[in-house]
Amino acid sequence: MNDRLSILNIGGHPKDAILYAGGTMAKHVAFGDRVCALAAYNGMRTHLVAIDKFSETGQMPDWDAHVEDRKRELVDAAGDVGVTDVRFLGHDDDVAIPDKLIINEIADVIGDVRPDIIITHWPYDSVPAHASTTQMVLIAVDAAAGIRKGTPYRPQKVAQIFYHVWPGETNIQESVFPRVPTTLINIGDVADKKAQAMSRFGSQYLDAKEGKRPMAKLADFAAMHLRVPDSESFLAHNPQVYDALPVSPFSLGVARMSNREEISLLRDV
Repeated sequence: MNDRLSILNIGGHPKDAILYAGGTMAKHVAFGDRVCALAAYNGMRTHLVAIDKFSETGQMPDWDAHVEDRKRELVDAAGDVGVTDVRFLGHDDDVAIPDKLIINEIADVIGDVRPDIIITHWPYDSVPAHASTTQMVLIAVDAAAGIRKGTPYRPQKVAQIFYHVWPGETNIQESVFPRVPTTLINIGDVADKKAQAMSRFGSQYLDAKEGKRPMAKLADFAAMHLRVPDSESFLAHNPQVYDALPVSPFSLGVARMSNREEISLLRDV
């Protein structure tokens, strides 16, 4: 059996695949795994440069040109982390609700890419495009596992889904549906690649200025408590099955450190 994995990273907006899992994608590319990035929506609702210009001038921006901006940013950013398979569905996200057309398109990508693992948003994310995307992904996963009339794809079962657990917006919904990560990926060795990738998103003012290091989401609350400053956090959809009780080399190493050594890990968090 081929031990290389196929991974499909699905974001609502063009930058989401990079922001939440760019480092993880870079690591899997280095492992020799197949990695595909998919954006369901075109991201015009969050094209901050276009929004500011529209607010200032009252003139509607060149919609098609700005959509191409978002697409190009994702392709370039994905390239920075080694991902060359980029899918951009390009649907409007002004009112982001589940749509049968988009679900079928996502199912088509699943049928084509045949992922073992899917990465996507937390189902109760308070950003509408995020939650809507995940609702559609879960339906598409179910559809792709069976026979779909008029499609050539063989049924594909997904072994695991990992949800991002970084909060979307600060509101009561984020507290009602808390996200406790089950998995952290240490991306310290690829953090610079992710930071460079994030700098591609000039539409959201994330491009580096005046020699400053590009902005990147490299750590969160779980990273501090688990002593890994550069990391990406996920929550697994399915319980994992092992032959024995698992413990990662990183966690075992931290547990065997002195207090001085352990505290030194937190200096960069």
